[in-house]
Amino acid sequence: MSNLSSSSSTVTAKTITPSNPYQPNPIPSKPSSRIPVTPATLRSIFASSRTILEERSLSRLAFFRFTGFLLSCLAISLLAARGRGIKSGAALLGVGGV
Repeated sequence: MSNLSSSSSTVTAKTITPSNPYQPNPIPSKPSSRIPVTPATLRSIFASSRTILEERSLSRLAFFRFTGFLLSCLAISLLAARGRGIKSGAALLGVGGV
């Protein structure tokens, strides 16, 4: 019995290497079946549930809101510059010296 247990303890596992042609090929990993979720994908999903007129209306509303945001940022920055005593808008942008 001791002879049987000593021989089983000396058995080592073989590693699978590409140079050994007698070993089976490793199992390839399962390809990703998920579609990546991007903003364009989400937009197309939501756009498909609206009519062309609804989509145009939402796009126009988003454009005017964005334009209003930019104009309000410009107005606030000009008012803040006026309070600091900057005389021209060019000085606000860092062009030239005042």
